Amino acid sequence: MPMGNILKNKKILLVEDSRLTQLVISDLLRKNGYETETAFTGEEAVQKISGGIPPDLVLMDIELAGKMDGIDAARIILKSWDIPVVFLTANTSGEIIEKIKEVKAYGFVLKNTDKAALLSTVEMAVKLHEANAHARMFERLFENSLNELYIFHPKSLKFVAVNRVARKNLGYTIEELNTMTPLDLKPEFDLESFQKLLNPLVSGEQEQVLFNTVHRRKDGTLYPVEINLQLFDYGGEKLCLASVVDLTERRAMEEENRRKDEMLRLMLEGIPSPAWLVSKEHRILAQNKAAASLFGTKVGDYCWERVLGGEYLSDEYREALEKNGSPLLGTKCYFCRGDEALDKNAPINSEVEFAGGIWDTWWIPLGEDIYLHYATDVTRYKKMEEELRQLSVTDSLTNVYNRRYFVQKLEEEIERAKRAGSKFSLVMLDIDRFKSINDRFGHNAGDLVLKSMAEMIKNRIRKIDTLARWGGEEFVMLLPETTVNKAVVLVEELRESLSQMDIPGVGRVTASFGVVGYCPGDTIDTLMQRVDALMYEAKAAGRNCVRYSDKCE
Repeated sequence: MPMGNILKNKKILLVEDSRLTQLVISDLLRKNGYETETAFTGEEAVQKISGGIPPDLVLMDIELAGKMDGIDAARIILKSWDIPVVFLTANTSGEIIEKIKEVKAYGFVLKNTDKAALLSTVEMAVKLHEANAHARMFERLFENSLNELYIFHPKSLKFVAVNRVARKNLGYTIEELNTMTPLDLKPEFDLESFQKLLNPLVSGEQEQVLFNTVHRRKDGTLYPVEINLQLFDYGGEKLCLASVVDLTERRAMEEENRRKDEMLRLMLEGIPSPAWLVSKEHRILAQNKAAASLFGTKVGDYCWERVLGGEYLSDEYREALEKNGSPLLGTKCYFCRGDEALDKNAPINSEVEFAGGIWDTWWIPLGEDIYLHYATDVTRYKKMEEELRQLSVTDSLTNVYNRRYFVQKLEEEIERAKRAGSKFSLVMLDIDRFKSINDRFGHNAGDLVLKSMAEMIKNRIRKIDTLARWGGEEFVMLLPETTVNKAVVLVEELRESLSQMDIPGVGRVTASFGVVGYCPGDTIDTLMQRVDALMYEAKAAGRNCVRYSDKCE
């Protein structure tokens, strides 16, 4: 390849106080692909290098006009810049040669030498400087690597070079390592086993060998390492490069993670109810046995199901969910509400129905985007709660609603009528001659009458209707969306059914009924007063009859 292609655009500063010599050499260099710049004195050369882009080489006459000769100028330049210097000289005395060596120049060229010798010296100086620069760069990379680096002979195993981090970790000096081999650092290897390890590299079967072992420091302590061995050519011989990663921190981190995982496992198993570790994206990271057995969940799954049909995610949904990292339309969380945004700063509580029961669930933030989720089966407690609620609103004898609950429902219906203009009717009934029944047959018989009548009415009215014991033998009924005329039809039917009932130990009984409809402006008190008055009208009319009013004054 022509020299001009290799050294194209290389810049040379020619320092020469002879204008004729300067012109001749500059012309020669330009014709051979170099860019040239000239200076007549050492001072001018220093100034030009200081004020611009440094050249790739300085071609310097030793004997220069001015106070500074070429040797002095070179010293100043080389203190601040890494630039190869080649001297031009007509004097090759021992003193001059020593000065050239002292400033570490890249050689010299005799003045008036032939052009080929000049060009060859310049070319060699440029190439040598580039080679040295690369060597220094790789030396710095080698020495400053964060990994331990070792170069050794694959046959003798003697170390050629060991970088700084390796020396520091091992505690050996360069001088000590120069007398050592990898076997001095690896207690689990002997010569035979280590050579066997190197054989695939030496034979060319493998380009690299990767293995884990331990290194022994100068003080005898051991530390785990991962080693990558490779062969490379240097100066016509094969050398082995060992890149070593100290695994101490990694192993410590792995052990810490293992310890944390074990603690989390024990924590989860220590929770008697189903418990999970869940990511912010609702992926199950871990779970206890109760969770797996009761809910059928699996580690790695998302805690989402399809709303329609309640089946678990299809493969298509699962792939889309993993891609998006969030639930899709038509999905919900199967052990939480699923519509809340998980807030890592606050626990979230919800109550859901799943696996045939009612569960109280909690999301507790444990760290960055990780949550402890556990569920407590509260089915039994909810049933007890409902039973207590029923007891609080139900008459214990007749098992119909009590007066307090009825007043609440009547108030709600009045408000609804005010807002929507709807109609409803109110009924009051009183068992005829009930005191006589108690006196003749006893209170147990009286209680049976009350229970039998209440059961008969409950079985006849609608679910939206409300029957309550108002007090003693008086009962009230709230009939939503019912006019007085329709209510009277129902009440006549109830009156007739009651009069036909044969109650054991008592026989037949009757009741008197009053019926009113809601009028604008009515309150609980006005309604109760009107229906009570009509019920007593029925009593006064001979009992076992119905009195009603469908007019509003």
